[in-house]
Amino acid sequence: MYTYDSFETMGAFTLLRPVFITLIVAMLFLFLIALLPSLRRKVHHLFVVGGSVVLVIVSAQLLYYDAIIVDELGLGGDEITTYLFLIIVIFSVMNSIIFYVGQKRSER
Repeated sequence: MYTYDSFETMGAFTLLRPVFITLIVAMLFLFLIALLPSLRRKVHHLFVVGGSVVLVIVSAQLLYYDAIIVDELGLGGDEITTYLFLIIVIFSVMNSIIFYVGQKRSER
């Protein structure tokens, strides 16, 4: 029905899944910065916290527009993209907490 077969998998719209995975990779990069003390000292806290907030906002907009596209095409929603969004939100909260706890420990 569509030009590309990758638009849908078993009736679910899956075209934007790679974008969510790319955002998770970026979030994992920020998580490593927050986790490793040698990298934490070199980075300002606004980079980690601000980057996490921006990635959550972008992924929320992406999920919203994904829902609009699904509705317009008459396909079923992709629950995996919702789980990927929740993973991004969880990592964002963890990044902020781990970074601030690590900063407090390094100040002592």
